[in-house]
Amino acid sequence: MRDSTREMIDVWDWEAVQARRPVLVAHRGGVIAPDAPENSLAAMRLAGVRGYDMVELDVRQARDGEPVLFHGLGGGSLFADCGVERVVEELTSLELTALCYRGSSEPIVTLEQALALCASLKLGVMLDIKAGPASGRYLDRIAHLLDKYALGRASVTISHDPLVRERLGDRVMFPVSDADLGRVLAGTETSLAGQYWFGWAARITDQGVRAMRQNGAFLLVSINTFHYPAHARETLAAQDVQRLLAAGADGFQIDSVYERFFLGH
Repeated sequence: MRDSTREMIDVWDWEAVQARRPVLVAHRGGVIAPDAPENSLAAMRLAGVRGYDMVELDVRQARDGEPVLFHGLGGGSLFADCGVERVVEELTSLELTALCYRGSSEPIVTLEQALALCASLKLGVMLDIKAGPASGRYLDRIAHLLDKYALGRASVTISHDPLVRERLGDRVMFPVSDADLGRVLAGTETSLAGQYWFGWAARITDQGVRAMRQNGAFLLVSINTFHYPAHARETLAAQDVQRLLAAGADGFQIDSVYERFFLGH
């Protein structure tokens, strides 16, 4: 799809980000395929092969405090994906990594396994730290792993949680605050350097894109299948991508079915 030999992204280097636009982030842990479930190592390997810049990782806290990857439905229920009538937080990381996704030999993986692979593939990460009673110990473990695999300059988080900000500090880039966003969209000059905007295409106008870029924000737009009505998923997504590329969006978090909209970019 794209040049897979590029160096790891540095989200803090404005000029470097501009040079590789559009940045592509693989939704739900990589390129999902029949033999590559979401958040699996196989999906991450496919993202590396197909030239993505980053992968979004859905992070949950296992019972022993270890961060593991799992999206799932209904607050971390394992039933649909793994056939087990439990939720992630009820099992230890050892118990979870012994479970495979239904219809696949791919197991649930720890965040450490994922970050080790991402570092080797030169993939940055977008951390979606799922809602729940996130402990300081759990967040400190995430911070330690980002340091261990030298991914701090290649990481962003979707989280607005003050405890996440306190514990992860400058190891990841955080979203633009609501207050700063309001000021910028109202036309007030406000430095957004070291922050990024992330959200649905329908929630950002061309003028909003330009305003945030002029104030230094890194702009990522999500183009996911669940954002669109089933009868028009392709048409509306294509229109959004074309519009936002022209407006100057820095990158997109996408489901891999939309890869073809970026061929040649």
